[in-house]
Amino acid sequence: MKESNLYFIDTNIFLRVLVEEDKKTFKECFQILKAIKEGKIRAFTASLILAEANWVLGGFYNFPKSEITVALKSILSLKGLKIVDKYNFYSAISLYDNFSIKFIDALIASHHLIHDKKSIIISYDKDFDKIGEVTRKEPNEILY
Repeated sequence: MKESNLYFIDTNIFLRVLVEEDKKTFKECFQILKAIKEGKIRAFTASLILAEANWVLGGFYNFPKSEITVALKSILSLKGLKIVDKYNFYSAISLYDNFSIKFIDALIASHHLIHDKKSIIISYDKDFDKIGEVTRKEPNEILY
């Protein structure tokens, strides 16, 4: 595990643990979150990740509001995880305009720590690979 890097945790990492649809990805994502909690890797996420998790859990998985609340609180209370909300909105709009990606992914990529390659996105979302200015890795690439 690469301890010196800084990682951005995307929504799908949290969702794989919360929903447990696939044993392999559940285990990988659980290990990532455990490594954050134990201080083995430095990580951050953003409030928009909480908003997206809320939307997916409620809208796609039909979780009741009470379970969504517990899930969101579990993300917020993860020891070692920082919430950092600082985006370059003009850069995000440009990325959104120039690449076939969701606006939320463009916002994530516009964060200076990601855009300047000072952090790596941990995500299964291959849309980040379309943007040459960001580095994305899947959990198994970090763990092993």
